[in-house]
Amino acid sequence: MLWQWVRYGVVLWMAGCFAISGVCNATQPIEEQSPQRFINELLDLAVACVDGSDAIHDKEDVFKLLADLRQHGVYLETAASEPRVKFVQIQGVMEHLMAHLQASGEICKLAGVIHTPTPSTPLCTLPNEDPSEGLLDPSIAFDMDKVLTVRSRAQIVREFLHKGGDLYIAYPQGGLERRTEEQREIYLQALEQFPNHLFDCMLSTHTLPGDKIGATYLMCDCFGHVYLFAIKNTQANDPSDGVEWGLWFGEATAPGISQRMRDIFEYLNSVQGPDLRSEFGLL
Repeated sequence: MLWQWVRYGVVLWMAGCFAISGVCNATQPIEEQSPQRFINELLDLAVACVDGSDAIHDKEDVFKLLADLRQHGVYLETAASEPRVKFVQIQGVMEHLMAHLQASGEICKLAGVIHTPTPSTPLCTLPNEDPSEGLLDPSIAFDMDKVLTVRSRAQIVREFLHKGGDLYIAYPQGGLERRTEEQREIYLQALEQFPNHLFDCMLSTHTLPGDKIGATYLMCDCFGHVYLFAIKNTQANDPSDGVEWGLWFGEATAPGISQRMRDIFEYLNSVQGPDLRSEFGLL
């Protein structure tokens, strides 16, 4: 069960990346659990991950966001200055945990779509290296908290793929050309490195609506329950003040959660993008 990850292992984030020590006891029989218990225990792991991190500052803000997400399943925030750090930190934590829980068998199927104006920032930089020139908007390039969110996710997204998660990179026409030559080369190398799990998806549109920018993940536990984790944000090379950021996490059929799922996949389907619902029996 998920609680064994907390009992037998300590989740740490060092130098901008995550590592889990300890594994589930595979010899113990798996007891069926309710979707709410799965949700609560995954969020417990997220809290432990944040608590054990030396790289995350202002942890109380992150804990509050996770508590609101646990209570309501949806968290929306419009801030005078963009709240990138805490949102992307939670995205990285969740990507990391989803990947490891799939590897342990707690999650039997995992797939996500990153839908952004250009190919995903973490896949346009190498793990354990500083972001390449032009990867970050100049206004945040020297904010180390924000740089760490990009560097850490460069590692985490590849971890997600290494452990068997499928990831679709959806962006409008012309989006790849907006990346520098170096960034394009890194992205194309990633596509070659993970041919069975990483998929390039150029959409049939030239623009991406602001409320559709973000990432959407579906996961299925070993009892057939399907869950959604989603984030609405802006990219690190295009920060904006006064936009609405959002997080969703819960059973895919729950009110609010299902609405975000429909909004994203119906839009992506309309522009020849990936619609993961059929893969998870949601159509």
